[in-house]
Amino acid sequence: MARTKTIYLPPGRLRAWADKFAADHGNPLCEVNNSKVGSGVVLSCPDGFAVRLGLPWERLTPALSAEAWPEQLAAAAADIGTCGLILLRRGGYSVGTSVQGQLTWSKSGTRYVQSRTAAGGWSQQRYARRRSNQADALVLTATEYVAGHFPAAKPSCLATGGDRDMLRQLLTDARLAGLAALPATHLELNADPRQRQLAEVAQELAGIRAVITWPAPGLNSPS
Repeated sequence: MARTKTIYLPPGRLRAWADKFAADHGNPLCEVNNSKVGSGVVLSCPDGFAVRLGLPWERLTPALSAEAWPEQLAAAAADIGTCGLILLRRGGYSVGTSVQGQLTWSKSGTRYVQSRTAAGGWSQQRYARRRSNQADALVLTATEYVAGHFPAAKPSCLATGGDRDMLRQLLTDARLAGLAALPATHLELNADPRQRQLAEVAQELAGIRAVITWPAPGLNSPS
């Protein structure tokens, strides 16, 4: 079964990274895919390793050529404007805007949301209501910050991360209706959002997304 790993490459390192990938895994077949949904490049190597390269927002990836795709991707990454960032989990929120990987505004906070209980009957219902109310309060706090800043910042793309249900609830706010039309990407989070994590996400998303696949469990994961 194929394994996958996603990394983000600084645009200036893209050509050197692709050359090293080819040196490590064999001269690759280069497939350029240009479509209305999103463009990208797939490098398939003889040993079974492959990588798909493109912008984090597929809709913003330009038409690419087989000869100049590294330079074209790097130029497109540099041309992305303001990015809206919304990270949200039951342990907290971190929202902000960034330009070229640097935060231009941000707000982070924590809020306690009760864990699920194994109790049954009335106690379970009481805990469930309390937990739901706590989660709603967390979403409301994050929503107020986003609604108070994003419209003026006019982001050209959106990155979300964390709990999809809570994010969906946040984005239903009428003041944020325009965000649904933006090119968007979603990140899985393994920890509660914090300011440092938001800064790292902003920096990553300023680069080129590389989704690496390799077939056999015995092969080492690429770096």
